[in-house]
Amino acid sequence: MSVWKQVKSDVLGKNVNERLLVQALSDLGITIDKTVKSIRNSWGHDTCDFALVNKGRVTSVGMRWTKGKGLELVGDTFGCRFDGINDKGQEDLMNKIAQAYQVRHIKQQMQLNNWVVESQTTVNGEVKLVLVQA
Repeated sequence: MSVWKQVKSDVLGKNVNERLLVQALSDLGITIDKTVKSIRNSWGHDTCDFALVNKGRVTSVGMRWTKGKGLELVGDTFGCRFDGINDKGQEDLMNKIAQAYQVRHIKQQMQLNNWVVESQTTVNGEVKLVLVQA
């Protein structure tokens, strides 16, 4: 069902590193288009700082920066089908993006502290990282 929403996440609420975000989105098979400043479909429209791109096509989903360099997702995921990522709508998509971002953030912090990811597994939506000291 199509619903136009604006969704926020505590994880992406402030101090989001744009490079890590782009990497996290890439892990999900999503890219961004910074030239797109407005998204729309038959059910709504909104402004954004960049649009999410799926399989080379700009979608009706974008993200915009908030105060404190946080992010919010805007738009309508209906019909976008990010390869099963957003099966439950905008909140599900935002949660998957936030989770992928946190994994990237943790890996970066661990690398700075001389740790290396030995393995990464995902079971029932939970990510498990096994770290070893380098």
